[in-house]
Amino acid sequence: MSDLPYIFDVTAAEFQTRVIDASFETPVLVDFWAEWCGPCRTLKPMLEQITESYGGKLQLAKVNTDVEAQLAGHFGIRSLPTVMLVINGAPVDQFMGALPESQVREFLEKHIVSEVRALRNQAREQADAGAIEEAIDLLKQANAIEPNNADVLIDLAEIISKTGDHDQAMQIIDALPIDVATRKDVKELKARIHLAQHAGDGPSVEDLKARIEADDNDLDAREQLASRCAMMQDYECALAQFFAIMQRDRQFKDDAGRRGLLDIFELLGSDHALTKIWRRKMFGLLH
Repeated sequence: MSDLPYIFDVTAAEFQTRVIDASFETPVLVDFWAEWCGPCRTLKPMLEQITESYGGKLQLAKVNTDVEAQLAGHFGIRSLPTVMLVINGAPVDQFMGALPESQVREFLEKHIVSEVRALRNQAREQADAGAIEEAIDLLKQANAIEPNNADVLIDLAEIISKTGDHDQAMQIIDALPIDVATRKDVKELKARIHLAQHAGDGPSVEDLKARIEADDNDLDAREQLASRCAMMQDYECALAQFFAIMQRDRQFKDDAGRRGLLDIFELLGSDHALTKIWRRKMFGLLH
């Protein structure tokens, strides 16, 4: 049992005062669990950690359904674990099963603005105003409060990339758990950072085109031009250059042409006309 006053076991006799009445002051998360339930044992410490990260702005009430079967029945609990959020005296939402931490936080943030959410919002405002270092400081504060909050890390990677430190941004993305790394928004961000890594601040677009005209096999120039075009959202130019690299040398920078094409496909989405055209061309080249 936790020593924190906002994490506690609750019985039917206490439920009205400790959950229903208390929820008018602070949202209460109610965890219906049982000793024999394996997923419950996985979820319970995560819920405690998440509740603690709210610093008293959220309470966690734990109901042992083996002891409090009548209370579970009153709320129609059919599956364990079931987690119910009570606000202003009434249940407002619930979920079943041992969800990943990122999904539990997303569930809560639909209803509660946490300190971390507030810091993320402030960081976004600062970044939009061009105050990048201030935005990074705010996100580092948020990360100190919730080190495992993937959305904070994603925001941090995106904003650090704007400073030109694409390698550090990519390190943050690469360290994300698999359930987060496979999200569409994360894959798109990774593609943008990867392209930015190769765009660089070197020769102008005109100079790069001149280099390619002088030497059709200047693959460094082609890669840089492709990445520059992608950053300017000239995706047809980017795709053409990455494809040309792939045609000429699959060994160049560990198949940079193919990887560049895949980055652009990720940004455009599988249904985009350019994705369909160039994916067919890539398939033809591979086979």
